[in-house]
Amino acid sequence: MTSVISLGGSFLFDRPLETSNVFKEIKKIDEKFIVITGGGPIARDYIEFAKKFKLKEKDLHSVGIKCTHTNAFVIAKAFNAEYTTADPRKIKANKKITLTGGYLAGWTTDTCAAYAAVSTHSKVIFNLSKEKGVYDKDPRKFKDVNLLKKITFKKLYTLTRGKRIPGMNFIFDPLAAEICMKNGIEVVVTSDVNDIRRYLAHKEINGTVITNSK
Repeated sequence: MTSVISLGGSFLFDRPLETSNVFKEIKKIDEKFIVITGGGPIARDYIEFAKKFKLKEKDLHSVGIKCTHTNAFVIAKAFNAEYTTADPRKIKANKKITLTGGYLAGWTTDTCAAYAAVSTHSKVIFNLSKEKGVYDKDPRKFKDVNLLKKITFKKLYTLTRGKRIPGMNFIFDPLAAEICMKNGIEVVVTSDVNDIRRYLAHKEINGTVITNSK
């Protein structure tokens, strides 16, 4: 079996110890993993740098995508994993751990992860986030928030109104959610690396499970 991990760039750069623990943990699990890395602060910095030279929008997207692949390459080398630039819609889990980055302009890390899950017949995506899970409100703006242990894709859609809000990092990407909903793929949003093992062992997790069923 294969599982997919959407590893945000901010998680990579802000939590290097937890990132190391991710790969130490999944090497112990009898499962193959596809890991999609985000761009994080290095992508944002390079995009701002490119803007000074008045690059076109499509080229700015390319800059961001190249940064995601730089991150994927570094992590692959660090943990003796495979690195690929393959289209996530055609990607295969040939090794224990395979890393890649973005692919097309407008696709987030979550979207690439969703397509990779479809390609590898994965039933789950682990979305590693700086937040503990999905909340009923933006935790950066409100104090009276509630962590949702389980939520449907339809409910998630109402929280985001079907839109990708810039800088919103506490909700799984709506386009990726639509792909997962249509293909029966669950999403685990968590900041706890051990939730990967817990979920695959059918144990209660600390984060949020996004699913089709109530």
